[in-house]
Amino acid sequence: MKLYVIGVNYKTTPIEIREKFSIEQEEYERILSGIKKLEGISECALLSTCNRTEIHIFSEDSLADTGNIEKSFCLMKGLDIYNMKKYFYVYEGINAVKHIIKVASGMDSMILGEDQILGQFRKAYELSMKYRTSKAVLNTLSRLAVTSSKKIKTRNLLLGKVSSIAGQTGQLLEQLFGKELIFSNILVIGSGEIGTAVCQKLLEAGVENIYITRRNWKVTEELGINDHTRVKTIDYNDRYSYIDKSHVIIGATSSPHYTITQDKLEENLSDKTNKHIFIDLAVPRDFDEAINKIENIELYNIDRLKELKSMSIKSERQFDHIYIREQIDSHTEEFVKWYRKRNIYSGVQQLSAGNGGM
Repeated sequence: MKLYVIGVNYKTTPIEIREKFSIEQEEYERILSGIKKLEGISECALLSTCNRTEIHIFSEDSLADTGNIEKSFCLMKGLDIYNMKKYFYVYEGINAVKHIIKVASGMDSMILGEDQILGQFRKAYELSMKYRTSKAVLNTLSRLAVTSSKKIKTRNLLLGKVSSIAGQTGQLLEQLFGKELIFSNILVIGSGEIGTAVCQKLLEAGVENIYITRRNWKVTEELGINDHTRVKTIDYNDRYSYIDKSHVIIGATSSPHYTITQDKLEENLSDKTNKHIFIDLAVPRDFDEAINKIENIELYNIDRLKELKSMSIKSERQFDHIYIREQIDSHTEEFVKWYRKRNIYSGVQQLSAGNGGM
């Protein structure tokens, strides 16, 4: 079974390297097409999230040269393979199948069982189908991975377990502020999926004053936020002017550039004696790491959140791990059976064609 996963993730790669591999929306067609043209590649898909970038490969007739794929991918991203080689991991065959299903199910995530990965996984395969780089094999595997993920997610919902980066952010703020959190002013930079999810978690926690940035004159109704008393939308370009009055600033954009830089932040802080917590949930990062040098600024990036084990160990024990393993193994086995039948059918067709259809 010539299936491969080649990637970097939060386990092997720090954020300052991981963000270099992050794939922007407009890059997908170019990179997918480039990989598909490599020797031995029959199908491919790309998955890029804040915690991983992976290439999923199927090779029909020959063994794929994973080293060449890594090198070519680095060239497409303007990176030096000799500096990046050590960060890559490779899964092959049945291990690749199982890994893809685990990833889609949130069982390989930084936050175990995170609920955002399924949507990201589906979008990744929608793009590979749109650009015609994934076909029967990877599309069948992705469908089974989604089915497994839905069953695992449903089981965790029944157990009252829903995990997300937004939820972990809420837990961190509750730890830092305690009961005072509801009186804090919080600025959320980014009104996409993560920013909106964070905003909802803050509302659930009772926070009374939230600012969320918008571009192109988005209104809160479009974000699915109905509490106009506690949530106020502001223009993205006015973000610096709201930092002074905010106890917490959360970055959640998809921008390839910093949304907060050290020099502009120093210019706009009128009172440096006030403490500000910055939480950067974006990859590539929203906040320049140099802001940590400013007095009374404390910065958490997504990798620092990973280190806060005390918030996740107890909750991970509540997962039904036996059921999860059963689902992953069951859908792995289902794919293997499908793949073997496909090969038998293909062999019969070739034999029939070789005998002139007799």
